[in-house]
Amino acid sequence: MRTLICHVLLADGTGRTPEPGAVLLENGLIAEVGYPSAVTDCEVVDCGGRGMLAPGFIDAHGHSDLSGAASPPCFGKIAQGFTTEISGNCGLSPFPLTEGNRGHLSDLYRQYGIALDWTDLNGYRDFLRHRGVKMKLEPLCGHNTLRAAVAGYAQQRLSAVQREEMERLLETAMEQGALGLSSGLLYTPGCFADREELASLLRVVARHDGVYATHLRSEGAQLLESLAETFDTVRAAGVRRVQISHFKTAGPANWAKLDAALELMERARRDGIQVGCDRYPYVESLTQLSVVAPEPWGNWDDSTLSQWLADRRHEVEFLAALEAQKRDWSQVRLASTGVAAYRRFAGMPFAEIAAVRGVGPERAVLELLREDAVGTMAAFRGMSEENLARILELPECCCGSDESARPADDSIGLSHPRGFGAAPEFFRRLTAAGMPVGEVIRKLTGLPAARFGLRDRGLLRRGMAADLVWLEPERFRSGADFRTPHRPAEGVLGVWIDGRRVYGEGVAVPGR
Repeated sequence: MRTLICHVLLADGTGRTPEPGAVLLENGLIAEVGYPSAVTDCEVVDCGGRGMLAPGFIDAHGHSDLSGAASPPCFGKIAQGFTTEISGNCGLSPFPLTEGNRGHLSDLYRQYGIALDWTDLNGYRDFLRHRGVKMKLEPLCGHNTLRAAVAGYAQQRLSAVQREEMERLLETAMEQGALGLSSGLLYTPGCFADREELASLLRVVARHDGVYATHLRSEGAQLLESLAETFDTVRAAGVRRVQISHFKTAGPANWAKLDAALELMERARRDGIQVGCDRYPYVESLTQLSVVAPEPWGNWDDSTLSQWLADRRHEVEFLAALEAQKRDWSQVRLASTGVAAYRRFAGMPFAEIAAVRGVGPERAVLELLREDAVGTMAAFRGMSEENLARILELPECCCGSDESARPADDSIGLSHPRGFGAAPEFFRRLTAAGMPVGEVIRKLTGLPAARFGLRDRGLLRRGMAADLVWLEPERFRSGADFRTPHRPAEGVLGVWIDGRRVYGEGVAVPGR
């Protein structure tokens, strides 16, 4: 199958200024770029001078590991131009699976109705192919999943035998094509790992020249210490490429730390480490509501917390500890939940939910954690708009949605607005700040491809995968918000993956 896309500006992913031209696609690859000579016997997409053609966007930090299989069209991601996602982030990957983690992960992913009946990356990839997932998922191997595979989710120091088994499992994943290791050091059981445990795994990554993507141990009060720990560990292990996941300064008390954080990153670069980061273009984060649980419950996994709260004798103790935090519940909003009585409040701050229900916000939180700690997600407002702008403009900052691919409806849960709007909002903010369009496209395409070692995509170049997005820059924007988060991006005219048009005018999207 051959397709000629012509009479359009080409943004090639290198940062150069877009120029008029055409692209010929053949057998899933880019066959020619520029002004191909006489071409016959092919489908012609004449853009009529409208818009710009770019490599398909690469989501540098996503969580579509199972949602993509539950809804294979990957509508929310593809509709904003993403054709590839770096998955397996924050220490959570759907492989390797053992009896130590299969039950917990099955519970975590239960809303997708998928049986986790594979063991390794090869089995997972076979499953994705069988499901016909449209977007390309390129996974990292998650440290939390690895640790739980050999030791479960309890707090403990691992034995030498357990560490060796983790290294063996990671070695297998890397041999099967994992891009590297991800960590989620805020979450159970990754938070129990010491530096030597991480270094032993990163030495495996270094042997394969993989990347280390880390959700830092702290993005707020201990941000600088967490960055220092990361760089000291990768220096000891010999890893060359480090990605700071959803780089931020969380909480007003930590906003002034950005300059010091950037200096730590620059110091690591001077030591030969290729340091990059990704960021979603919003100041509200999204994670499990259970992160508000005070100690000691904050170190428990979500299933255990729900089971403990099911005993009503524990309510008074838990409520008292929540209230003692004196949290500003106007800055925390419910994003999604499986609890029927609360689903209508999705997108509302807990202070407003509490007023409507006539209970304290802590009581609402307790009820949600008791009924669905695993599936209840919350958005937290605590980031600086000024710092967001500075981080997005960093030459080494990619766009990462930090979200799952979802359909237009809420059949597998509601998204943060970034799930449908990360790419257009990233594009809008940077072009409005005066960044040249070609450079913004590089940060969405060529930059993440190079960072994660994806040598067959990210550029409009002969021999590359025919993954493309046709958009109108002046109309490319997001209308998604927390009340209507599944509103698709505007200004995307067409998306091709492996030379087949999967989105755009005249293309049906089953199960939108």
